[in-house]
Amino acid sequence: MRKLGACFLVAGLTAVLIASSPIAAFGFRVGPFHLGLPIFGHRHHHHLMRANPNDVSRREQPQEAAHHVTYALLYPSRALPVVFQNIFWPAYSSPWPFGYEKIFSTAFAPAPTDRNSDLCRQPLDANAMVERIRTQIGPTQDQTERLLKLGGALGAASDYLSRSCPSEVPSQPTARLQLMEFQIEKLTLAIGISHAPLQDFEQSLSTEQLGRFAGTPATAAAADQHEDADAAIGSCGVSLAVIGWSVDQIENSVQPNEEQRTALGELQQVFEKAARDLETHCPTSVPQSAVARLEAIEARLDASWRAILSIQVALANFETRLSAEQKQRFETMNFAAQ
Repeated sequence: MRKLGACFLVAGLTAVLIASSPIAAFGFRVGPFHLGLPIFGHRHHHHLMRANPNDVSRREQPQEAAHHVTYALLYPSRALPVVFQNIFWPAYSSPWPFGYEKIFSTAFAPAPTDRNSDLCRQPLDANAMVERIRTQIGPTQDQTERLLKLGGALGAASDYLSRSCPSEVPSQPTARLQLMEFQIEKLTLAIGISHAPLQDFEQSLSTEQLGRFAGTPATAAAADQHEDADAAIGSCGVSLAVIGWSVDQIENSVQPNEEQRTALGELQQVFEKAARDLETHCPTSVPQSAVARLEAIEARLDASWRAILSIQVALANFETRLSAEQKQRFETMNFAAQ
């Protein structure tokens, strides 16, 4: 049902994009590409983004701890620039922000004392992205119209996520995992809005243009960056040590009795299954086309959604077997400090 509902929503939003004139529907004007839409701002140890001169973010964002909490799991608008960077410019791809360790570190971390408005601002500059693609491809008039529709889809995706900013972040780990599950689903739906317009634009390109749009390295320096992107994407798996780390944190905190140790063993099996699913959808190389890169990211997001759901359900069941004192220790663990 989740898949079916998602398809209906994405199809409906995409139909509006395709059926309407891009200029009439989205307030575009050719020249300086103006967008009339409001633009809202698997291995472990990954930062959300790494600095590069081609960053498509609009402004500086609050800094995150070195390998701890990732705001993208709570505020999906922050992940959107990373996703589109990896789709359009793979040579400058950023590490995946939804890995196994990030899930636990973000779920088991102190709740923010107040809501930081910067976390909810729109970091995506769709206007700059459209202009950069236009400069890179050199589109014909017909291709420009398709590019405008793609830009409208990028703006619509950003606008859609603007409504997903939480009013508060739960302090309880299982409740926070539920929020993360919801936010991953919203991000997946937002990305899906651009699928059809991207495919339509990419299919209109010549062989030469496709080479430029695919990010084919033109210089030795660019080739090195492309190899770095392959290396970053190929290092996204989950090690047994990280799974053991998450189980050990729980065991050390709650200090289970013998009966609870059996439940803890069952919990570890769920963690291992979630990790294997994340591993299965860990790409070993950068797909050649932008559409293929988008589809690979959608598959990885779906795996992250399933992992978060299974972990959340398993932890909620485990918590029911704890004493009041153990629950207090469980709910105040801080994985990010480890």
